[in-house]
Amino acid sequence: MKLFDPYFCFYLLSWIFIKLTRIYSVEIDYLNHYLTDIFAVPAMTHLGSYIISKMKYDNQIYIYPTSYLIITALVLSILFEVIMPKISPKYTGDYIDVVCYFFGVIIYQFFHKKSILKDFHSSNHKNHYQAKTSK
Repeated sequence: MKLFDPYFCFYLLSWIFIKLTRIYSVEIDYLNHYLTDIFAVPAMTHLGSYIISKMKYDNQIYIYPTSYLIITALVLSILFEVIMPKISPKYTGDYIDVVCYFFGVIIYQFFHKKSILKDFHSSNHKNHYQAKTSK
C-alpha cells in the first residue's frame, strides 16, 4: 500500500488549492466551501489505513470496514457542524457539509478502496508469477 497513491495526492493537491484560494481571497463558490469536506473522510481514511498497514500489519494491506467510515463521517458531522459552531465563531453549522462528509465515504468506497485492492491484487499476482518463473 502506497501513501502517495493518485487519489491521496489528488486530495492533498485539492486541499492546497483551496487553502491558496482562501489565502488570496479567490472565491470559487461551491468548490471553496465543500471540496475539502468531500475529501476529508477519504484522506483521513487512507492515511489511517496506511499507518495501520505499516505499524500493525507489517506492510500488509489494511482497509477500514465501511462502518468505520460511516462513524468517521458521523463524528466529523457532530464535531464540526454541531459542537464547534457553539464553541467558536470561526465555525458555522452547515447540513451540506454533513452531506459532503458522507459523499466522501461513497467516493472512498467506490473509487479509492477499489483502486487500492486492484493494485494489491495485481502486485500479488505479479510477485507470485515472478516467484514461480524464477525457480
